Amino acid sequence: MASSFWVGAAIYLAVLLEPRVRSTSADLERQLLNRTSKLNSLWITGAAVVTMLTGMALVSTTPGRSFSDLGSGGWGTMILIGIIATVAAFLVSGGAGAFTAKLRRGLESGEASEEQLASYRRGLSILGYLNAALVIIAVATMASARYA
Repeated sequence: MASSFWVGAAIYLAVLLEPRVRSTSADLERQLLNRTSKLNSLWITGAAVVTMLTGMALVSTTPGRSFSDLGSGGWGTMILIGIIATVAAFLVSGGAGAFTAKLRRGLESGEASEEQLASYRRGLSILGYLNAALVIIAVATMASARYA
């Protein structure tokens, strides 16, 4: 369930919410970021951690499989790809959180130039799409590993 939330939230933020927020006024963007960014970060990070811990538990309790199988055979390769994508998505998500914080502070203080704000928005957008792709890869490869 946590992985479903993580995938859904990553896609929702990157594909639906972020482009809509960018198309609003700076004042509304600031208000939305102030009200949602910390909560989003808490829930998404929590879902990511639960997904990673659950994945590790499932690997260690899979009959006839263990962490020593990572990278060998179909199952081990798929699980390894999933683990790498999961960790990468977690790190990218942290980077997106940093861009969100910079953007929020820049909008609140009024000290950031339009060029800086545009740079933060571009970075946030790129990391959002990258995060969504990595989360999809992570969940898809781990879910399909049992068929490999």
